[in-house]
Amino acid sequence: MIELTFIIGSLVFLAASALTSRPLYNYSMKNYSKRVSSKYGFSVSDLHYSYDQMIYFISLPTTLPYVRSATKEDLIIEQDYSSFFYPSLKGIRISLKQDGKSLNLAYLPIGNFRLPHLDKLQQEGRIDEEAYLKISTTKLLQAGTLQEVREEVYKQLQVGRY
Repeated sequence: MIELTFIIGSLVFLAASALTSRPLYNYSMKNYSKRVSSKYGFSVSDLHYSYDQMIYFISLPTTLPYVRSATKEDLIIEQDYSSFFYPSLKGIRISLKQDGKSLNLAYLPIGNFRLPHLDKLQQEGRIDEEAYLKISTTKLLQAGTLQEVREEVYKQLQVGRY
């Protein structure tokens, strides 16, 4: 009986850890970014960023009919984390989901998500690479940023890069 209680308790602990690790990771990134941004007098939501390093898996603009006929709502953004227990955001994946089919369109690695203001602070030696990564993670996880990424990918699919 004691063994069964121990096993059930362990399973509950593991399940709770797996289910809460990502939200707690996001919360800690947001709090850290808030402290650093208030220290240096900027707002994370006001930071500008670049899409230049986004990796596309199809040619742009595409001639594939099912991709051309897609709407913005068909583009799904998935956050790519390293693990369940000690997560860190590796990037975001943009996929097209239509009629039960899924096609990976683009990927933006967190290391390539560049913010010019943070580049300047890092060059001046005011923040290090770890702070840069945490603040850029916070910016990338904001709902407005994710929506802008979706719109940018949609625009690139329809018009192309140049």
